[in-house]
Amino acid sequence: MSQYYFFVLFLFIFSCSAKQEQLSDHEASEYNNKELIRDVHIIYSDSGKIQIKIKAPILIRHLNTSDLKEEFPKGFFAEFFDQNDRLLNTLTSKYAIRNSNERKTIMQDSVVFQSLNQETMKTSELFWDENNGKLYTEKYVSIIRKNEIIRGFGFETDERFKSGSIKSIDALIPSEKLFGSELKDQIKK
Repeated sequence: MSQYYFFVLFLFIFSCSAKQEQLSDHEASEYNNKELIRDVHIIYSDSGKIQIKIKAPILIRHLNTSDLKEEFPKGFFAEFFDQNDRLLNTLTSKYAIRNSNERKTIMQDSVVFQSLNQETMKTSELFWDENNGKLYTEKYVSIIRKNEIIRGFGFETDERFKSGSIKSIDALIPSEKLFGSELKDQIKK
């Protein structure tokens, strides 16, 4: 019998030692019809091939059946992969919300895209339309490449960032790249 009490006491002490976060009534009411998930790891795949991995400290799923949303209030980090499971690029933001029914995501606050070939795109807001396979913004955008910086307002690209356009542009581009070697030859004369 004393072994039974020891086991119960040990189990009680062990279960009480695990730290659980308590929410106030006000905080708990904010999560009505919502799921709060911490340390999120999401993998999107197609035919067994990983396409995207997403990591986030917090995910809030809004469970209203007419308007399902996934909110990343503390941001996220996404990695995009090719068909051979090689990392292509990354995308981060400090806040994002995805409307599951419309398949659209809005990323805000310090949105940064980086490719493996040393290209970086920065903006304050970026929309991802999964139905059309497009990412776009009407906000200020800066694209930094080796030896050039392109800035402007309004940007659109495909999901893989293979081709894109900037509506209003201001750029610092090396003259050799802008005018080719002909201008360089003319200057030497």
